[in-house]
Amino acid sequence: MKSSRSSSRNSVFTWKYTMFYGWWLVILALFLNSVTGTPAFGAIGVWIDSLESEFGWSRTQLSWAFSIGQLEGSLIGPIIGVLVDKFGSRKVVLGGVVLCGIGFGLLSLTQSLPMFYISYGILMMGASGGGWLPMMTVINNWFNKRRSMAMGFGSVGFSFGGFLMVPALAWLVMPENAGWRMASLGIAIFYFMIAVPVSKLIRNTPEESGEIPDGKEYIQKKIDSENSEIDQSNELDQIDLGIGQILKTSSFWVISISHACSTMLIGTMTVHFILALRDQGIPVNIGAWVWGFTLLFSGVAQIFGGIIGDKVPKNIALCIFGCIQASGVVFSTFITSIFWTPIFVLVYGLGFGARIPMGTAIRGEYFGRKSFGKVLGLSMAPMSIMMMIGPLVAGRMYDITGSYDLAFYILSGVAILGSLGFLFAKKPDFKS
Repeated sequence: MKSSRSSSRNSVFTWKYTMFYGWWLVILALFLNSVTGTPAFGAIGVWIDSLESEFGWSRTQLSWAFSIGQLEGSLIGPIIGVLVDKFGSRKVVLGGVVLCGIGFGLLSLTQSLPMFYISYGILMMGASGGGWLPMMTVINNWFNKRRSMAMGFGSVGFSFGGFLMVPALAWLVMPENAGWRMASLGIAIFYFMIAVPVSKLIRNTPEESGEIPDGKEYIQKKIDSENSEIDQSNELDQIDLGIGQILKTSSFWVISISHACSTMLIGTMTVHFILALRDQGIPVNIGAWVWGFTLLFSGVAQIFGGIIGDKVPKNIALCIFGCIQASGVVFSTFITSIFWTPIFVLVYGLGFGARIPMGTAIRGEYFGRKSFGKVLGLSMAPMSIMMMIGPLVAGRMYDITGSYDLAFYILSGVAILGSLGFLFAKKPDFKS
């Protein structure tokens, strides 16, 4: 194995004088999750409002774009997971960011509903491959003892990006400003500019740089403080599970379905929350700020969840925070004044944010490093299906009843049942 000094020549940073490179990758994950996830996912309500105003398409028709993207995610997620495990995250991120650029470029040219579906499907495919899944795989490879905390910081990019970018996009897409077409084109150009530089910063495993998970310095401090040998090669991390083995494991299905039920609320609120507030008397630009502050607070909650997830059983914590998130969705139906919005920000933001790093880290804890990409990719199938169903149900009920209330209550009930399912998730034993 190359020494730390010699391997540093292949790194962007000189190892001797900087922090553990895993933390630089966490910062990179934060950035990528922000710039790929927010315009495609967090700001969907902004795009829907603009397209509804220009073309007069119904909420159900517009919701289909998001749902098609999620259906696509359920099909391509396992493929991305396999590609990440086979070729590494660096190449997958490069391709994903380029696809984001192509998707937003096509969105700027949209003149028909099918064209909107195609462009949004491409950019959602790019967002899946250009940010969260491959970068969480990288973080899972670089961290063991501090996995949840690292994933918490890495995932916070979506929240901080939402706080900064959703209100900015809501202002930018207004006809008197840039308009939604020029905004889409500008975002496309940005992706093409960053694709190669950011991908070159990625190191798939610590071994590529002569390091070990959590860093040699951290492990040595642990040994010195505890006066005991720490196993630096977790046996589970050496097991490369096949897809068949993963699918036969009951814990995989319990975690995936339970997670999907909670994630369904994220899709629903991302698509419809700003629109729901508008119908309840709060202007779109104000609603965008409320959603932005919700994402910002959820970012703080992700860091909190990452710390908690390293100290308590993750399945129990996931159950609790999933129920909190669902209660926030129920409360949103009672918001008729801006003065009620801070309660939603705190309740929904806490539940939504805290469960994100734990929902990812529990897969690394249960299935190890070598199989993490496949496990996360396969898990995207049920998650994407539920995220496809949620916004469609809400959009259809709105078109029928003129209100989101009943849809939000039903979907919250499903999310609570799913959260309770985490209590039945047990760590599998692959050695027996």
